[in-house]
This record gives sequence, C-alpha cells and structure tokens, in this order.
Amino acid sequence: MEIESCIYHVPVFRSLPEEGVERLVQAMHHRHLQPGETLTHAGEPLTSLVVVAKGLLRLSRTNKAGREQVLRELGPGEFYGEMALFTEVTSEGDLIAALETHACILERSAVQEVLRTQPHLAVSLVEAIASRLSEAERTIGELALLDVGERLVMELVRLADEAEAAGSATFELPVPWAQMATKLGTTPESLSRRLRRLSSQGLVEVEGRRVHIPDVQALRETVE
Repeated sequence: MEIESCIYHVPVFRSLPEEGVERLVQAMHHRHLQPGETLTHAGEPLTSLVVVAKGLLRLSRTNKAGREQVLRELGPGEFYGEMALFTEVTSEGDLIAALETHACILERSAVQEVLRTQPHLAVSLVEAIASRLSEAERTIGELALLDVGERLVMELVRLADEAEAAGSATFELPVPWAQMATKLGTTPESLSRRLRRLSSQGLVEVEGRRVHIPDVQALRETVE
C-alpha cells in the first residue's frame, strides 16, 4: 500500500496543488496496528490528524463501571483529530484498532504550514468539523430519546440510505453485531432480541452480517 494514497482518501485534501500534496506526504508517517492496539488514549493531547487507509479504528470511552460506549468508528478514508489542526485539544476517547489497520499520521505543524499557503482548505476543514458536530449531537439525542429497538432501526435505515437503494436495500453490516450493540449502547443479547422482533414483523431479513430490508420506508416509519 502506498502511504501517499492516504492523502487522497481525505476529500478536503483532493483540491490541493501537487506541491501541497508532496509537502504533506513528506511530513506523514505510517502506522500498522493490530486488532486491540491503541493509537491514542483518552485525555492525551492530540497533535496530529489520523487518516485510516485500511481497516477500522474505534473511538470509545469506558466508565468507572467498565461499560464501553463507542463514540465513533472510522473506516478507510475517514479521519480523526481535525480539531487538533487548529488548537490544543485532548482525545475524547481511546482510539483503538478494531481490525488490522493501516493509518497515516499528519502532524499539526505540517498541515498548518499548508493552510497558510492554501487558506481555502481551512474552509473545507471547518465544514468537516461542523458535520462531525452534527453527527455527535444526533448520537447524543438518540441515546437520550430512543429505546434500543428504535436506535437499531435508525442505524439500519442510515446504512440502507448509504447503499443508495430505492424501495428495498441489501447491504453488508460494516462491523460484527456485537460491535454494533456497543455502538448503540446496548448488549448483544438485547440487540439480538430486537432483530428477531423486526424479522418476525417482516421488516428485516438477516443472514450473518448480510441485511435485507424489503421496504426501507416501512422500517423508517416504525420510529417516525
């Protein structure tokens, strides 16, 4: 895998002139993480942007009782630490490899130097940050207002929408069901019961991680 490809995985970097890209490539280093390996611990200062080239990183927090809450999952092309490009911040959670993962690390100083010569890129980064904040607010709202079954439905609908299906949708779950349960703030057993209920109602069909939704709108309307 070429490390250079990490740059082009991030949409906001695609408009950079070749000179800017080369400067970032020279400043970038590569990390190969095994499943369970931690890249950043909660509370640690963030000084770089992390870009996932291959694999999956999970950002999570664990409370005093030992319960884990998944804040975000980052697949290929997704990145973490954009706020660190502008100011001193700490990691909001542990950033852990859920799968074998290749990540690229861009230090703040290198990116800020490019921003000084290409100020329009800062606008794109601010837009990306605003999108992340909106996603975080949605997650907080769903955890507070929706029960487990409703959160599951909303997540399945989002995955169906990403599949750009019309009417019905078939897709592969991006993570195991146990990891999905953690992301939704519940247990695998509770999630399994909700899935069986949806299946008995004819709203979803599940085979392993393969999910088929005969009527996406009908599923959506169980929450709306």
